[in-house]
Amino acid sequence: MGSLRLSASFLHFFLAPVLCAFSGFHTASYLIVGLYTWPRTSRVIVLTIGMLIFSYEFIYKNQLSRPTSTWKYSSIESVFYTCVLPYILGAGALLVLADLSE
Repeated sequence: MGSLRLSASFLHFFLAPVLCAFSGFHTASYLIVGLYTWPRTSRVIVLTIGMLIFSYEFIYKNQLSRPTSTWKYSSIESVFYTCVLPYILGAGALLVLADLSE
């Protein structure tokens, strides 16, 4: 049981936010740079679909099945704080970096 709690905490507090921030950064990069080639477009589509599946399967359904002792939010709040907010922060980080480079 201890390793299950550790892995759920690792997933909620480290892995999911890092992956979502990475995804937000690269999606914003694709939109801002403006090089809309088929390989880049397909990469962003697969990345976005992958993040949606990851958020649903591992965050939403996990929180829906049983609340953990470390995370007492509802399923929707859990997805927002664990996936959506880091995604927005990753996109915002690119905007800040682009602004600083000008």
